[in-house]
Amino acid sequence: MTKIAVFFGGKISKHLVLVREAARKMGVDLDLVSYNQVCFETGENKVKIRSNIKTHPSLDELGTPSLEKGGFKMKDANDYDVLFFRTTGKHWEEVDLIINSIDNKKKEKGGKDIGDNKGGHKDRPYIVDPLVMYGKPSYACKAWQMLKLKEAGIDVPKSIYGSLWYLYEVMKGDHEGRPYKWPVIIKGSGGDRGTRVFKANNLEELERLVRDLRKSETEEGRRYMLQEYIENEGDFRILVLGEKVLGVMKRARTAKNEFRNNYSVGGTVEVANLPEEIKKLAVKAARVCGLAVAGVDVAFRDNDFKKPVIWEVNKGPQFKGFMKATGIDVPAEIVKYLVSLVK
Repeated sequence: MTKIAVFFGGKISKHLVLVREAARKMGVDLDLVSYNQVCFETGENKVKIRSNIKTHPSLDELGTPSLEKGGFKMKDANDYDVLFFRTTGKHWEEVDLIINSIDNKKKEKGGKDIGDNKGGHKDRPYIVDPLVMYGKPSYACKAWQMLKLKEAGIDVPKSIYGSLWYLYEVMKGDHEGRPYKWPVIIKGSGGDRGTRVFKANNLEELERLVRDLRKSETEEGRRYMLQEYIENEGDFRILVLGEKVLGVMKRARTAKNEFRNNYSVGGTVEVANLPEEIKKLAVKAARVCGLAVAGVDVAFRDNDFKKPVIWEVNKGPQFKGFMKATGIDVPAEIVKYLVSLVK
């Protein structure tokens, strides 16, 4: 039987519970593994995954608590066929420990393209997403995505990256003039689900926004981009699993003063379809960003399907709104996809 580990940070979300339930119905051995369960002991020099429940108390031959026998059932990353890092967030340390715990003989050498992950070998776990094999948190950031997608010939919003005051000075345009028309977007490089995305209609609003966000930049190390504002009547979320598009939904804002279309901030959702070339573009965008399970957000300049713009590629996308709009059983499809990787 295929054994799958799905790693996550924080509390178990409803989305994860749905994935676990889908696996049980399908007879698939799937564990939800919190990063808090990752541990090691230098005496053993081996990274392990502990259970949440103590089985029995035990001491080693020296009378000291043993990690292996200390009342927790232990597993090894090599015990699984598929390791799916659904979220990484603040847990890159644990991610790297797990990746490095895979036997060297079993590790995938990988290719030049960040999307390479041939995996599926019977003597090593398959790593999902390919992105985590590189162990660079910056690769999961929106700023890096903008550069990587543009390099691949994919249109993205025109963007400027830098400190908040630098972004302000650029738009102030004392020397060379403003690069973009008002309004503009300020987006956090590590934001998700519509958070840390702001709109400034003029220089005064931008200055207030910069002052409000400065603390997060200086004390929390958060970084921001300034982007052109693309007028739209809604955008599209394309859910990608590997080389397959699972479906498409359209999102549209409803509140008068809201510019974001995200379902998580009150946007409406409905099932949609897009030309085949746009779906292929979404698959390519996910591959370029090193993501096998991805939510690709696309809009269109002048609402013209011939002018697609990839807003961002989301790792571990939420799917509540997508299921509502499309009726697709996303948890079951994710489990099927993970199982297919070892066949």
